[in-house]
Amino acid sequence: MDFATVLSRVVTALDAQEVHYALIGGMAMAMHGLQRTTLDLDFILLLGDLAAADQILRSHGYHREFHSENVSHYLGDDPALGRIDLLHAFRGPTLGMLERATRLPWPDGTAVPVVSLEDLIGLKVQALVNDPSRHGRDWADILQMIRHAGDAAISIDWELLADYLALFDLGDKLPELTHIYGQTL
Repeated sequence: MDFATVLSRVVTALDAQEVHYALIGGMAMAMHGLQRTTLDLDFILLLGDLAAADQILRSHGYHREFHSENVSHYLGDDPALGRIDLLHAFRGPTLGMLERATRLPWPDGTAVPVVSLEDLIGLKVQALVNDPSRHGRDWADILQMIRHAGDAAISIDWELLADYLALFDLGDKLPELTHIYGQTL
């Protein structure tokens, strides 16, 4: 996948149609200064904007290979286009993620809306609970994000993280995360 070209084109097209979206996943981690290998682009998208996003992606050479209430997966007809996954935002937590997203600069000057580190962690918590086979990798990503925030003196919204952990019955993990960050609550 040609990430530089694809991200710029998709973001420009989504912005032109005033679609409400934000980058999530491995590329969002990279935008926050963390290195992580990724093979696709992942976005969270307001469910009401799905039809517009579908039209945009199809016009850019993608076809939808899967669709459910919660997600849509698109695959490029050309391998250079790669895969784009959309998480549909229509519940409180995901709508909050869109509201909290901030635009970060992409090397070509494009400003890309990216979810916060806390929201990335919340998505990782959900992923490891939904698919236990991902637990090791997703928990390692969570720890990496917390370490990065601590090392870079990036403030963390511990209340939001506590809410995500409690939502998935993992509230007992908060002390471990605050310890890694270097903070005691």
